[in-house]
Amino acid sequence: MNTGLKIFKCLRYEISKQLVRNTCKIAVEVDPNLIERLESCDVKPRNHPGISKLGRIELPSSLRHALEKAIGDHPVKSMFKDCKQLDQYINSRHPPIEQEEINTKMRSIMEEVDRRMPPEQLSLLGEEKGVKWRKKRENLIKRLIAQRNYAWKPIEYGSYEALVYAIGRGAKEYAVLISILNEIRVRDGAFHPRSFFDFGSGVGTGMWAASNFWKDSIFEYYNVDSSRSMNDLSELILREGNENQQMSLRNVFYRQFLPAMETAYDLVVLSYTLFELPSTESRKGVLLNLWKKCNGYFVIVDEGTRRGSELVNEARDFILNIQSEELKGSVFSPCPHNLTCPRLANAIDRTPCNFELGYVPLHLGGVKDDRQTTRYSYVVLKKGEISDATRNWPRLVRPTLQRSKHIVCRMCTEDAKLQEVIFTQSKHGRNAYRCAKASDWGDRLPIKLGAELPTIRKTFRKNIVKSEKEDL
Repeated sequence: MNTGLKIFKCLRYEISKQLVRNTCKIAVEVDPNLIERLESCDVKPRNHPGISKLGRIELPSSLRHALEKAIGDHPVKSMFKDCKQLDQYINSRHPPIEQEEINTKMRSIMEEVDRRMPPEQLSLLGEEKGVKWRKKRENLIKRLIAQRNYAWKPIEYGSYEALVYAIGRGAKEYAVLISILNEIRVRDGAFHPRSFFDFGSGVGTGMWAASNFWKDSIFEYYNVDSSRSMNDLSELILREGNENQQMSLRNVFYRQFLPAMETAYDLVVLSYTLFELPSTESRKGVLLNLWKKCNGYFVIVDEGTRRGSELVNEARDFILNIQSEELKGSVFSPCPHNLTCPRLANAIDRTPCNFELGYVPLHLGGVKDDRQTTRYSYVVLKKGEISDATRNWPRLVRPTLQRSKHIVCRMCTEDAKLQEVIFTQSKHGRNAYRCAKASDWGDRLPIKLGAELPTIRKTFRKNIVKSEKEDL
């Protein structure tokens, strides 16, 4: 054989060996209580109990009309522009920097400035040049501090800002809370809250969502927001934009500060508020206060950014690590476990633990499309033990990838691992395959993962590799 051809085939064979990749077949067992119902067509795979989404979510007509009426004489186009700017600003926020981090950055900045402008230079300069040198050095320090420290400040909401918030974010936040609370309703049918508490209630989106499911059972809505304008607008919306009209909900209370009383509430919500708290200690203080007031479920929601995800996870870990027996709780959703979040445990992976949701925006200004999406991070904690037998079902943490004759699902499992499973009908059975095909990001799969069986898959056809080995 030609020497050049032999060398070429040797190289090709070596490349073919490198293209062999290790994969694994994972045994999957569909929940035994569900198999019979699927086989008898009592439950269709597209409606399996791991799916709790409501599809396209939009504000009830009464709330839409109230918001439209509240706009009054404000120019819609300029208001829509302000809504977009506010939403972008909130979505890009950082938590306030801690003093320890400030000190560390200051030391680093001073070291850098000393290297660039050594203090020894001052002794070599005259009086006039020395003054200019000091001023230049001070300006350099100020510039570096401004560049490397996030200038956090709380957002102050006046009457116009509150209205911009309601128009720009009301539909989105309502859809997110509806999706989260619906899972509680579906998985815990015996839960009928008698009281509701919302810290950082804003224009009342939490109250709107809770009343959508439990209006008949909730006898008290307690809303706390530091902005009086937010509270006034929330009340006006409940009166459908008419100050003289009776509120559509009973026993609604508004406060600007957390009450000192130790009253317990069945459902406590902290939504899109963590970024407004000025420090880690203040966040922990608020969380402990709210957890003590919680007698059922505690819902924490924030932006689906990396920083928002970290704040939600910080709150989750803080509550789970409380040592008091009276304050023990468990994660109800989205995690199928109480362990460390596998997404945020990896400091190198900057992917947030978040979920995506479609909603219908208000048709104002330039908004003409019937569907927009938002990403959010959340955790639902339950006081005491969780009796839900389906709690250990794995949760899909990224979109399902549908391919020819196989479905790729990426999920968080009960042992706090991020697991990818390639479902096929031949390997995993008809029921598991169809349930996986019907599920998407945020749903749970009604399965239990089994052992991993190592296998080898080659990207080159076996007969090509075999013939090349013979030639060699």
